[in-house]
Amino acid sequence: MPKIVDHDHKRKLIAETAWKIIETEGIEKASIRRIASEAGMSAGALRHYFSNQDELLLFIMDYFLARGKERSKNKSWSQDPFIAVQETLLELVPVDRDKQAEAGVWLVFVIRSLTSAVLNTKKDELIEGEYILMEALLEILIKAGYVKKDIDIEIEKLRLSAVIEGLSIHALLRPDIFTIEKTEQIITHHLNELCNK
Repeated sequence: MPKIVDHDHKRKLIAETAWKIIETEGIEKASIRRIASEAGMSAGALRHYFSNQDELLLFIMDYFLARGKERSKNKSWSQDPFIAVQETLLELVPVDRDKQAEAGVWLVFVIRSLTSAVLNTKKDELIEGEYILMEALLEILIKAGYVKKDIDIEIEKLRLSAVIEGLSIHALLRPDIFTIEKTEQIITHHLNELCNK
């Protein structure tokens, strides 16, 4: 009887193996050959699942997004709208080891998307998702009465996204300066200005 291969399990094993390498040694060490070796398979077998580095990177991105969603589901969020928005924004900045690894993958992903149509489409989808989240957070603040109803929500969602992306890059490059406390202080300062608190 032929051996039944659980392809979903194999793909998950590959993603987790790649993630372990990225976390401990950086994304530049996560080659197809290295991942295959660590996962106990040949590079040819791995290419059965991912024919090139971009497909693998796309899968790793989806994997880390799923991890982020799981983390978010298991987090206790404040009932105070202002604090809940603050907590959500802080969750997006790489101020711990897990999120630093994720942010490193995101930066590589974004840079590679400049020359890959497949990655570029996914990058646009993810950034659009971020804009939708920022708009939803602003709506929470507006409904709670913290922000004037006549603000330009289109400008403010882009500005909030730019603040968070900028903080993310700086937290990744200078974690000694952009500690969790400093990052929280900057986010709170921005929200206070936005909310006239």
